[in-house]
Amino acid sequence: MIMLRSPQLRRQVTQSFVCWRCIAKSQPVGTFHSRSQKRSGFREAAQRHFSGGRASRLEALSNVEVIPEPSPLPSTEPSLRARLRQWEKEHAETYVMAPALKENKMRRGDVLNNTTRPQPGAFQIEGEEEDDYEDFNMAAPIFDRGELVDVGSKRFFLLPGDLVELLSVGSRQQELAIFVRHVDFQSQFYTMSGRWVHRSEKHPQFYIPNFVGAHELEAIKEYLPQEAVPLELEDRLHSFEKVPPRNIGQPLTLKMTQFWAEADAAYQKAASRFDNAHRIVGHATRFTYATLEEIAQRALSGFVPKTDDGKFSDTVLYALHRSMLRDDIGFRVQAGRTMRAGGEYEINSIGEVNSINQVTHLVRTYREALVSFPEAIPNHPLTRFAKDARKLIAASRQSRQYTPWGVIGPYSGKEQGERHFRYGHPHKPFMSHMMPFLRFLESWAYLGSFSRYSSLNGVGSTILRAIGTYDDVPLDKKTACTALQELGAVPPWENRAAYELRLPQTGRRLASGLYLQKFSEDWKSSSYPDPGRSPDKLEHLRKDWGDLTVYCIDDASAHELDDGISVECTENSEEFWVHVHIADPAAHLDPKGRIGAAAERMSETVYLTERTVTMLDAEFVQDCSLTSGRPCLTFSAKMNLHGEILESTITPGIVRNVVNITYEVLKEVTTGLRSSQSISYTVGSNDVEPTPSRALVESDQLSDLSRKELGILEKIQQARWKYLGDRGGVFNRPPMSGLSVSFGGAPWERAVITDSFHYYGDPTIRLQFQETYDPNDLGLVACCMLVAAEVAGRWCSARGIPVPYRVTPSNPEMDPAEYFTNVYLPARDESGDVPLDIKMGYVRQIPSVQHSTTPGRHVALGMDMVARCTSPLRRFTDLLIHWQIEAALLEEHRLGHSLVGNTRDDFLPFSRARIDALLPRIAHREKLIAQTEDHSQRSWAINFLVRAWYFKEIELPPLTMSVRSVNPDSRLCGGVVEELLLGVQMYIPIGMDAEEIKVEDQFEVKIIELDHWGLVIYTELVRRIES
Repeated sequence: MIMLRSPQLRRQVTQSFVCWRCIAKSQPVGTFHSRSQKRSGFREAAQRHFSGGRASRLEALSNVEVIPEPSPLPSTEPSLRARLRQWEKEHAETYVMAPALKENKMRRGDVLNNTTRPQPGAFQIEGEEEDDYEDFNMAAPIFDRGELVDVGSKRFFLLPGDLVELLSVGSRQQELAIFVRHVDFQSQFYTMSGRWVHRSEKHPQFYIPNFVGAHELEAIKEYLPQEAVPLELEDRLHSFEKVPPRNIGQPLTLKMTQFWAEADAAYQKAASRFDNAHRIVGHATRFTYATLEEIAQRALSGFVPKTDDGKFSDTVLYALHRSMLRDDIGFRVQAGRTMRAGGEYEINSIGEVNSINQVTHLVRTYREALVSFPEAIPNHPLTRFAKDARKLIAASRQSRQYTPWGVIGPYSGKEQGERHFRYGHPHKPFMSHMMPFLRFLESWAYLGSFSRYSSLNGVGSTILRAIGTYDDVPLDKKTACTALQELGAVPPWENRAAYELRLPQTGRRLASGLYLQKFSEDWKSSSYPDPGRSPDKLEHLRKDWGDLTVYCIDDASAHELDDGISVECTENSEEFWVHVHIADPAAHLDPKGRIGAAAERMSETVYLTERTVTMLDAEFVQDCSLTSGRPCLTFSAKMNLHGEILESTITPGIVRNVVNITYEVLKEVTTGLRSSQSISYTVGSNDVEPTPSRALVESDQLSDLSRKELGILEKIQQARWKYLGDRGGVFNRPPMSGLSVSFGGAPWERAVITDSFHYYGDPTIRLQFQETYDPNDLGLVACCMLVAAEVAGRWCSARGIPVPYRVTPSNPEMDPAEYFTNVYLPARDESGDVPLDIKMGYVRQIPSVQHSTTPGRHVALGMDMVARCTSPLRRFTDLLIHWQIEAALLEEHRLGHSLVGNTRDDFLPFSRARIDALLPRIAHREKLIAQTEDHSQRSWAINFLVRAWYFKEIELPPLTMSVRSVNPDSRLCGGVVEELLLGVQMYIPIGMDAEEIKVEDQFEVKIIELDHWGLVIYTELVRRIES
């Protein structure tokens, strides 16, 4: 047990903590390479041809600046150049690179000027804009990675011989490249123009698996760098120091140029279809989603020939991909997805594209008028908008102070209206001529409808410049957010989280209803004629659990009660039946009904800091939540005190004796320790304590039998965690802070979008964390949920039931089993702890977890198979598994025997092919929702600091930062402020060498800047704290 009863002791805790996000990154601890300048590419203007032919294309590629720095390969020629390079290597330590000018550092959300400040020679695997901030306090309680299953081409990692597309940073120039190998923590590529490039590991968004055989790359390897290149040489095209013979490199380049030429030819055959793909597949008013194959089927069928198997060739798909990305706003690659591995493109609505084009035209005419027709400026629509906007902003600043942090200040006026402050008070209606510009600013700043390299960023900047109230700040997305708040178009505490997820009834672009539909679906059709509610399908099969005590353990504020735990003794005093009882909405829902379809699109419940958006109807969730007299699906495991599962079964049932306790009561009963007090900081006075949704039992109200049963469960969970750790599981529970927001009990409502609103009050924001922290307490509930996941996986696997398993994909370049056996286990000390560098090395050997209908090991959890099934009220994959299991239970009852060994699926609601088609999108949604929930917390943390630090609503303690990473390139350190448990960045002072700063160093810092849009807290050094 680690006690945090003083700042000194808290420092002892956080010194040894490095978040799993950093561990998972393929960089050595002590440095990180998340760019302060992100490289996502600029979409060139639409044209009728991809290129003017091979000669002109290669000529254009040769115009990309090739940086003349020396290759890491040693030269064998005794030339002056070679001797100079050898001198550089020997004297490199004496060379100090001048730090980059502060004004040249790029931040998340900055607009890049590729005309006056181009970025020559820098190439990247096409990817999304990443977060600049590293919140070292957002690690999951269990590090969710891996399992050794061959997922074929549906993989998210590269293997030697894969073809990828590289994009130049500034010009949206494209070049094909073949992945050669990993060199330390970098990926090595051989390009179509006969050059090479290194970059840090990143998923491509277009790739062709197995484009060439791995054996075809063996000869070229000896001419390529054998070691990682310095950071400043990454992402740049390099010529060979030692030119490979023609017969080695030419076969590879010819294959790539031939693929490129075939893609050009496919485009030429139906250029109008390629160029008008968005008009063909886009919905009039809604965002829609589709894979590349689905878009091709809609846009190209009948115009471009298919292969013999009825599919489009890779060259056609690549031509379509290139054509779509030239559309600046029509298509958006989904962040973090491999687009040739089942990922989907977001297709903007035709209405929004038309609206953006309208505003773009108006801004263009405004610019032209400034130069050629100044007499037309006073009556121009942008001038009229700017004039009205200045009035609204001036009225806002009467009671809310402007800040440069991307969020305006708290209410300082005395006026109080009749409506609750959360809903605002109408100030003035927006005139019709203002609406297009407001919608454009919303698309730019909140929806992220176009990339940082898009020319449309300049349109947004021109609108802000015309308003004339933001002269001393960058005219970027952060300032656009501020403008919308001051205009009263969005609440002053608004953040991007709900927009990122495209949640319904958010802003002016997102309508209500089924907003996440496939473009092939008509949400108004009769595809789902009824809601899908039904009587209990398993009523005749349910077991009555009678007086067996079922413990529902959750926070007092929890409303969705998915699960409960019980235990039964057996004839063997060392063995027990552990039952995990799960709420059973699947028995009351038709998988093909409207409710099921909506749940599929939603993927899971979204928990934003300020509101919750449920996957299922909130009333239905309450009707199905686990409580006495409710149906359940019970996952049972016979376990011993070594943590092993000896037998398992699944039983539909009804629970009669539910006891609700909190985690604090569980801890007091199982350890004898009372819960520690929480450390909290609060701004605002509109706090309302949440009312528990059910009757809670305190520790002194529990019977002796209940105490005994909870004690047995505690012993089992401790043994189980050890058992999983011995089988390769690696777990982490870092100290974490939590944000809660209170609007005085007022529920969320959609804002009225026709008027400018004033808000006469602000929410209460509380930042808190526990004073006592035990890193080894992984939790009884988490343990039992994993037990249920393994029971579900075993049961379905034995019966041939296809369900979404979470597996570690097999990557021939990684061998976690060998590393665990030969390195990890021998490094354990008596308590089972492993040095951090060894643990990091092991984690890097585990490929990222993927969904699969093929069961297999989950390496990072130490489990044979994992099929998450314990949250059907809030997670669609769990609901799907319940539907599959219950259909199998009904079939077993009909047949009168077990389905073990079954190969049929005609009785199941979801076939294997149907689930395989769903998994890529579900995986993306889960990742996006987790990221967005983090963003929501982070946004409110910065809101809290704006009020606490900048407006001094409360006094903050002196801040101590523990270093977690050092970036010499950007001269920034990342770390955790121990007094608040928040991730921050610290500027490295001029005169201080970045090499002097080590991980776990401590500094007293002070906040100097906040970025609500980019989610970054910047600090500067006050003094070093000596250990």
